[in-house]
Amino acid sequence: MHSLLFTLGLATAFAPFAAAHTTFTTLFIDGVNQGDGTCIRMAKKGDVATFPIAGGLGSKDMACGLDGQDAVAFTCPAPSGAKLTLEFRMWADAAKPGAIDDSHVGPMAIYLKKVSEDMKATPAAGGGWFKIWDEGFDAAAKKWATEKLIADNGLLSIDLPTGLPEGYYLARHEIITLQNVTNNVVAPQFYVGCAQLHIAGGSGGNIPSDKTVAIPGHISDATSPSLDFNVYQEDPTTYKVPGPKVFFPTSGSNTKVTTTNDKIAGTVPATCLLKNANWCGTAVPAYTDETGCWASAQNCWDQLDVCYNTAPPTGSRGCKLWEEKMCTVLQNACQSKQFQGPPKTDLKADAEGVNAPVPGKLPGAVNEGVKQVGEGEGNNGAAATATASAAGPEATGGLKKKCGLKKARREEIRRRRVVMALP
Repeated sequence: MHSLLFTLGLATAFAPFAAAHTTFTTLFIDGVNQGDGTCIRMAKKGDVATFPIAGGLGSKDMACGLDGQDAVAFTCPAPSGAKLTLEFRMWADAAKPGAIDDSHVGPMAIYLKKVSEDMKATPAAGGGWFKIWDEGFDAAAKKWATEKLIADNGLLSIDLPTGLPEGYYLARHEIITLQNVTNNVVAPQFYVGCAQLHIAGGSGGNIPSDKTVAIPGHISDATSPSLDFNVYQEDPTTYKVPGPKVFFPTSGSNTKVTTTNDKIAGTVPATCLLKNANWCGTAVPAYTDETGCWASAQNCWDQLDVCYNTAPPTGSRGCKLWEEKMCTVLQNACQSKQFQGPPKTDLKADAEGVNAPVPGKLPGAVNEGVKQVGEGEGNNGAAATATASAAGPEATGGLKKKCGLKKARREEIRRRRVVMALP
């Protein structure tokens, strides 16, 4: 009997794979680093930040991950058609190098969902999601999507559609790893996370409802061959990415449309002196006497408390810099009876150290020049289909034969009792 497992218990069931998972930590827009953790919803506790989703296909965490129902303070502005680059790490704070363990093989996908200006008002879980890209096994490169991610140092770039209506969006990644799927256990692992975006307008139209799905719910068949796929025994070129077909609306123009930040809710304020993820330090009150000096120092320490208390698993390097360069300096001034202030401090020179070093050159967009066409249980990218066609009739016939065997196997699986751990 097969068991479909989506629980943290897999960490003990499959010990060799337990230590090295992954999480989305950093967003780049047209090559500009937005800052570690900035605009990104992630698990609040670092000890589970890189873990797969627990609770099953029906869990709300399938939308944006653990704690992903909670909005963060900042929303990052992106022009229509912008190139987004997502950085993935095995250790959220980059304490050690690596994106995802090379044993973790499987497909990847990117989804979008249009939400209200108030990010807290629209639940991440629910309808409105549409897929703009996916990839399973690239037959030409002979690599799974996750293997290509590792080759690119944990960096994945994708061009946004130019035909999106202007507004606020959640951008969601989905990684499904299949290393734990065997003949006896169906145990895929889901790694998901979301970034908050404002995307400048392209077409101005609405997203057709028939192109959207609900998450959870976009993958509901626990017996799907896309989840019960043995990467050690089956032909990877037959793999189909689960979920809806790709929908990539274009405007017919390559011109990027932008919107000024002062018209977008949730952008990093101009008054921000130093940023750590979704926290900003702002200027402390000026003072001319001892009482004012200590009040200003207290303001600095109060801001620091918020910084440390809200720091995500990507780290608190910005908090430490604020403590060292602002609060400690201010306190020392008060103790030295320097009651005219605050002291001038230039944080810009040290701000670069707030973010971990970028692990490599930002890659080109995975969908650049690729015509996205829905296929089967999703879109396996153009690579597998193009390779099969180029291989000639014999290869194509063989592929059809394997697909027929796959269909028969699906019917066999359907007859089995599948136990699924739900929330």
